[in-house]
Amino acid sequence: MSTKRESKVGTTATKSVSRRRMLEGLGAFAAVTACGSNVDSGAVGGAGSPGAAGASPGAGAPGVAGGATVAGAPGIAGAPSVAGAPAGGAAPAGGAPGAAGAPAGGAPGAAGAPAAGAPGAAGAGGGGSSGMLTSPPWTNVPVQDSTDSTKPKTLACNVVTKTDGAGQGPFFIHDLEKMDDISLYRQDIRGQYNPTAEKGIDMELYVRLIDKTKSDAACGMTVPVPDIDVYIWHTDGQGYYSGFGMKGGADEQKPDQAYNGTPGSNNLENTDRFCRGIQISDANGVAAFLSTFPGWYNGRDLHIHIVCFKKGSMSHGRVNYSKSNEKAWIFTTQFYFDPEFSKSIHESAEPYLRRTKLPAYADAMAANEAGNSGRHATASKSGNKVIAQIQMVVDPT
Repeated sequence: MSTKRESKVGTTATKSVSRRRMLEGLGAFAAVTACGSNVDSGAVGGAGSPGAAGASPGAGAPGVAGGATVAGAPGIAGAPSVAGAPAGGAAPAGGAPGAAGAPAGGAPGAAGAPAAGAPGAAGAGGGGSSGMLTSPPWTNVPVQDSTDSTKPKTLACNVVTKTDGAGQGPFFIHDLEKMDDISLYRQDIRGQYNPTAEKGIDMELYVRLIDKTKSDAACGMTVPVPDIDVYIWHTDGQGYYSGFGMKGGADEQKPDQAYNGTPGSNNLENTDRFCRGIQISDANGVAAFLSTFPGWYNGRDLHIHIVCFKKGSMSHGRVNYSKSNEKAWIFTTQFYFDPEFSKSIHESAEPYLRRTKLPAYADAMAANEAGNSGRHATASKSGNKVIAQIQMVVDPT
C-alpha cells in the first residue's frame, strides 16, 4: 500500500511504576474493581478469567477446550487421539470455574495519565473479565501458511511464525504501563470509540501457541505452550484504536483519512481500552477472546496485533518490545483474514457497511501488504458471530 503505515514507535523508555508490585504490596487488601462495559450483559458464560493484574487464573479455572491434532498426530500434552479423532473438544471435567475475575485498577472512565499531561477522555468499551469460551477443533486450522498466491506453500511447524513487516506498531499498551489503568486481563474486550455507533459483529478469537523447540517440521507432532500472556489489540468496527489521541483534539484519530502518523505512539491520551486485552494460554496453548470483528483505517490492511510474554513481564514505556529490553518477551507479529471473508462481513452490517463506499476500502481488504506475516486466521460466521482461529509457532525459551 502506498500510504504511511503504523510502523514507527518512539524509543524513549520511561521508568515504569508497577501496578503488579503495588497490588502485591497491599497484602490482604483486595484491589478489585468492576470493569465498565458498553456491551450487553449476559453475553458470555460464567466467571473464570484472571482477576488482579498479572495474576494467574485461580485453581480449578477451566481452560479452553483442547484442539484437534494435525493429521492424526498425538493429542495435545501427550494425550493420544483416538483413531485419529480430534482430541478434547469439551471443557475439562472437574473443577468449577475460578472465582469471578473482576480486573484490578480503575474502571474505564478513570482519569488517564496521558502523555503531555492532558486529562484523559471518558473511557469507553472493554467488557468485564468474566467469561468462558470453548475453542472449536483445530483440525482444519493450519499451523503455518503462506498467502503468496503466486507461490503458495506450507511452512514447517518448527519454524517461528514470521514477524510482520509493520512490527509491533505504535499502539501497544502494556498492562502495567499506567498505574490508574484498568487491568487488561479480561476475555470480553468488545466496545467502540463512538458509544452511539453500531456495535458491529461479535468475534470469538482463539489463538493457539505451538512450541517451535518441541514440534517437528512435518507437523506430525505439535506441542502447545501454556502459561503465556497473550496480548491482542485491533481497531473497532469503525477503524479506531482505543487509548490514543484526544477526542475532539488536533490528534484525534481519523480512520477515513490517510494515516499520516497522527496520533502517534506517544499520544496515549485517552482511557478507552476496547478491542485490547490479555489472556493466559491454557494447557492446550489456547488464549480466547470475545471481541468485535475489526474495522480498518486508511493506510493499513485489516489486521490484528499479537505480542506474547512469559509471566511477570514489566512495562518499559513507549518502546518496541524485544529480548533486548524485556527478558520475558517471546513473540510479536500481526495477522490478517482472507479478503473475501473480510468483505463478506463488512458488506453485510453496520458500522462496516457505510465505509465500503470509501476509495480506500478495496485496498484495506486485500491483505497483501509488502512484508506481511503471511498469516490469515481461519474464520467462519456462525449465526451473527464470527469464529476465528489462528495458530502461532513461538520459541518460549
